[in-house]
Amino acid sequence: MTAARRLLLLLTCINLVNYLDRYVVAAILEPLGQELHLSNAQLGRLTFVFIAVYMCAAPFFGYLADRFHRPRLVAVGVALWSLATIGAAFVHSYPALLFTRSLVGVGEAAYASLGPAMLADGFAESDRAKSFTWFYLAIPVGSALGYGLGGLVAGAWGWGWRASFLVAGLPGLVLAIWMAFQTDPERGVMDAVRDHSAADSYLVRLGHLFRNRVWLACTASYVAYTFAMGGLSTWGPTLLQRRFAVTTSRAGLVFGALAVVTGILGTFLGGWFTDRWQKRWPDAGIGLSGLTLLLAAPVVAWALGTHSLGTAYALFFLGMFLLFVNTSPVNALTVSSLPASIRATGVALNVLLIHLLGDAISPELVGRKADALHALGLGGGDALGMAMRLVVPAILLSGLALWWARHRPQPQPV
Repeated sequence: MTAARRLLLLLTCINLVNYLDRYVVAAILEPLGQELHLSNAQLGRLTFVFIAVYMCAAPFFGYLADRFHRPRLVAVGVALWSLATIGAAFVHSYPALLFTRSLVGVGEAAYASLGPAMLADGFAESDRAKSFTWFYLAIPVGSALGYGLGGLVAGAWGWGWRASFLVAGLPGLVLAIWMAFQTDPERGVMDAVRDHSAADSYLVRLGHLFRNRVWLACTASYVAYTFAMGGLSTWGPTLLQRRFAVTTSRAGLVFGALAVVTGILGTFLGGWFTDRWQKRWPDAGIGLSGLTLLLAAPVVAWALGTHSLGTAYALFFLGMFLLFVNTSPVNALTVSSLPASIRATGVALNVLLIHLLGDAISPELVGRKADALHALGLGGGDALGMAMRLVVPAILLSGLALWWARHRPQPQPV
């Protein structure tokens, strides 16, 4: 196995554990909230605190990554978030739970800023969509494991939701040790166009970043996309429990199964069609992503309004599939649009912006609106379903933003 493929395998495994960690929380919100006596807004704030710290730490790690050994920085981050997740199993108060989730945010920021940049330096531009397809397949698989294992472990073990945190935290420690001994790929060696900005000052290169039309368009699209996915992924299992009286373990398993099947199909097909069509139509990936996002909006709206469990399952399946199609082409284009000398910083700023305006705020906004609607007399399931419709306009905006990135000129040296 080549060094690049070994790095891809390891980063994909870390990405899987990353999303397992995130969605364990979504699977156990109901029993966790009942034991600690938390409101919907407080449950939503768990995601806000994690994301707020995560997005603030990302630019710092991006700055370090453009200067130091990236695999070791990733190893430190993975170890930190794993230990923090294990620590969440032992908390007995809401502030302590918020603190552990904030430490998870610091650890994940190191990985999220550096992983895509290292992959871009390991594969040629013509192969990046394919490599990113495998990397981002870990999102639905990890999410599904988080939903499924979180729900199963919480229902089967005597420790309840606390046991779910233990199961989620242990694998990352092994991966952190493995990552610490990896070789850092040479920056920019695989780029088709030489990066002439490397000699410029850091601030000058940062200025180029905010004049990069493709990076701006992809980031704007992903802000809206992340807002929508944050609301859906956090509250989806809880909606099944409240509206249809599905048990905690079953809701986690069902939503996990939906995430893994639609995520694998959508991510794989998005990358496959992009690789197949982009030689003839350079904007094929971005056009495909924009179209599927626009189609997803009415499907998700219908899923959130239906009172038939079978219909809800079918619509969530279709809507999530359409949402996942854009993952590989948009992320590959975002990274490829950045010069190597500032690639990690560009990815880190992308992380900051998409979370600052995306899933850092959407779970709590949905929770607050659900509380307000419930106070007006609406049933718990209906109040939550109506509150979750906040994500529909965001999905539409995400698709529309990608049209700005279409018909882009061929990359030129900065």
